[in-house]
Order: sequence, then structure tokens, then C-alpha cells
Amino acid sequence: MERIHGGNVIASASYLGGSCKFLQFGRREARRTGNAVVVSLDQMGGIIEAATVVRAAADQLGMAVCAAAARDLGAVLERLPPPGAQGLVLGERHLDDLVGGLDYLIRTFRDEIEARFLFVMSGTNVALYDPGEPLFGAAVEDGFPSSAFDISEAGKCLACGRWTAAVMHLMRALEAPLAALAAHVGVPGGANWNKQLNEIESRLRLVSKSRDGADEEQWAAEAASHFRAIKNGWRNRAMHGQETYDEERATQIYEAVRALLRHLASRLKE
Repeated sequence: MERIHGGNVIASASYLGGSCKFLQFGRREARRTGNAVVVSLDQMGGIIEAATVVRAAADQLGMAVCAAAARDLGAVLERLPPPGAQGLVLGERHLDDLVGGLDYLIRTFRDEIEARFLFVMSGTNVALYDPGEPLFGAAVEDGFPSSAFDISEAGKCLACGRWTAAVMHLMRALEAPLAALAAHVGVPGGANWNKQLNEIESRLRLVSKSRDGADEEQWAAEAASHFRAIKNGWRNRAMHGQETYDEERATQIYEAVRALLRHLASRLKE
């Protein structure tokens, strides 16, 4: 999948199309009157800039014919006469070359873009696909760096509508936090989730308000209950290929895992 700035590409292609029509009209007038046409430096600068944007998109998307057409247009532009004070003075021959180059670039861009699937992503999904900061916050990123990849991939999968894949990544993201929680309460690692959680819950039940404080007791109770709920509700079936997920359920699981990891990161590091 390639990411392009669609607005820039569409605007540039539209600008080239409008410029081509303007130059076609000028060429008709040149043929009718025999007079050269003056093209402003601003318009020529716009054509060059727009063609550069289209060529970059063509290169990025593997549109070989369109990229070649953009290079051909560049060669046409280099053969134009030097500009005067008011712009470029173009006769019929130069206009033929310029219109031909623009028209070919526009047609090849249209033909090659139609041969590809293009996906548009909403602003909300862009924030999941390419967030400016860690999706679950800096504390989770710092506390559980081993989970960072799967958290990021879960966001990308949600943005692209791959709901079941998002859940799989979220379940993987819980492995390091579970190991950290086990180590925190003195439970050996390596056991399956059910055995580890049984032992963790036994240790966490020993945390008491009178000995450890109300905050620690509350934290321990929430950590155990959240992990158990995720395991029983989603992990078992997700990790054994027994379930697929839609947007509503995948989003629900995403929020639950984020809440759990933020909770754990307030006390733990892997």
C-alpha cells in the first residue's frame, strides 16, 4: 500500500487539464491569425509544478508510462524559447509540442490510475494509521516497548477495516504486559495464560488495603479483572482461529486493551 497526498495529485492533474485546454485554444488562434501566443510565467510555473507532482505520484505508484510521459513533457519544456518580460512567446510549433506533451501526460495518468484500486481514508482513520504520538500514550510505549509494534499494527488494521487482524495484534500486545504483571507478583513465566492468570489472581488477592493501601488494592483488583475478562471474552477464541470480528467488536476490544495497558503502565515496566 502506498500513501499519496490525494488532494495535491488531483489538483495538479486538474490544473494540467485546464492548462492544456487553454493552450489548445491559443493554438487555434495562432493558426487562425498567424500570431504567437504569450503564456505568463505564472502559468508556466504552475504547469511545471503540477507536472512534478504528477510525476512523483506516478513513480510512487509504479505508473511507468505516466512517469515516462512526464519526463517527455519535461524535455518539451526545456526546448521552449527563453521567456521575455511578459512571459513565453510561443508559436504554433511550440504550442503543438506543449499541447501534445500535456495531453499525453493527462491521458496516461488517467488510464494508469483507473487500473489501480485507490482507497480514501477519513481523518479519524488517518489518526489511527499514522498517529503523531503513541496510540496508547507515552507511558505504555515506555513501559512496554515490546508491545509497540503490535499496538501500532492494530491501529493500522482498524484504519483499513481489517477487524480480525486488529484483534490478533491486540492480543499479541498483551504478552509483555502479562509477563511484567507476573514478575511483579512473583509468578514464574512460561506458563499458558490460564495458569499464569490463576496464579497471578491468587497473589493479587493477598494485596489488602490495611497492609498495602487502598490505591494498591484497587489497582491489583482492576489489573486481575481486566486481564481475566479479556482472556475469557476474546483471547481464547481469537488466538485459536475460532472467531472473526466486525468493526463494533474490534473497536470495543481496542478500547479495553488500551484501558488495561494504561492501567498496568501506571505501576509496571517490562
